[in-house]
Amino acid sequence: MFQGPKARNAVASLVVARVVYAINWLNVGAIFYLMAPDLGSGVGGLGLLSATFYLGVGLSQVPGGLLAARWGHKKIVVAGILTFSVSSLASSVGGSLLELGVLRFFVGVGMAFVFAPAVVLISRLLKGRRSGVGVGLFNSAFNIGGLFGLFGWIVFASAFGWRPSLALSGFLGIITALLVAVFVPADNEEERAVPSKEVVLQILSDWRLLLLGLGTLGMGVGNIMISTFMVYYLVHEAGVAGSAAGLVASLIVLVPIASALWAGRLYDRTRRPRRLMLYSLLGMGGSILLLAFDPGLFPAALAAAGGGVSSGLGFTVSFAAARDLNRAPPAYDGMAVAWVNCVSLTSSFWPPVLFSFLVGASGYPAAWLGSALICLAMAIPVAAMGEGVPSRAE
Repeated sequence: MFQGPKARNAVASLVVARVVYAINWLNVGAIFYLMAPDLGSGVGGLGLLSATFYLGVGLSQVPGGLLAARWGHKKIVVAGILTFSVSSLASSVGGSLLELGVLRFFVGVGMAFVFAPAVVLISRLLKGRRSGVGVGLFNSAFNIGGLFGLFGWIVFASAFGWRPSLALSGFLGIITALLVAVFVPADNEEERAVPSKEVVLQILSDWRLLLLGLGTLGMGVGNIMISTFMVYYLVHEAGVAGSAAGLVASLIVLVPIASALWAGRLYDRTRRPRRLMLYSLLGMGGSILLLAFDPGLFPAALAAAGGGVSSGLGFTVSFAAARDLNRAPPAYDGMAVAWVNCVSLTSSFWPPVLFSFLVGASGYPAAWLGSALICLAMAIPVAAMGEGVPSRAE
């Protein structure tokens, strides 16, 4: 699409935006143990905020993909960044759990508008044929941001308070919206399309994309449970200091900085999404099982690291394959990625609620066991997928 400094600047702006995106995605789960006394809540409150966030990010995936096809991917990415950034900024003055729940819903809506269109943009900037490398780079940027969100934001919030930390993450998001607006080239006219009912139905009824979305749900459940609940769990159950707990939880995003790039190259070489997704689901489920049977700090670190390897592989393969499996015109690539993400994230609102319920009813071992079983169960639909991708992705 573009070569030289223009392309590098465009990719860099998208990567920086993805880093800040991840901070806003993960920081609430990391610092909730500091928020809980002010909000008069416990693990149930964290489950509620997580559920509203994933409901927003899941329900808005398909509308975001449709808007991107109609108005252009860049415009929707900028609008999405501004939406989640302003909502995060407003969260810093939220006075109740209900207000924060509503604002987290809109943070999710904004993020839904960003991800799939940005995947298409970065793949085009990398010459379009290397879906795995593009998604791997994008996911590695998320994991770098996750390291800041899970560990760095705990340090900042402990020193300055949780409200200033949320205000900072929102302000940084607004800056990245400006960077994307300035450096990323607009879509060409041929890269846009008036949404066609027939084409949309073709994508929504594609059974391989649906099965891929269910597999991605399994990966998401494991990733959500570790990144959202690990810090609170270690602080309140194991008596670990907040900074140490954040460092352990950050392994879920630290490890994939490397594994996502490796996974992208592996996918581009093998074009076997089913096999690679099965490996990742088995790895994620096995990692979380460690927490069900041993509540110590070392098993928690192993679980987070193992989950990091698995999520780096699984998410990269899933979103690269979603674009490659799209049988509709290229203008709808973002819609295909959004549909897979929609199946995964819309279904992700209830696992945090279930986790909180199981903690209250039977304790953390039962909650971790339930999470592991959900991950492993999602290997069944993935096993039903055909192997390989269409020739247009080659």
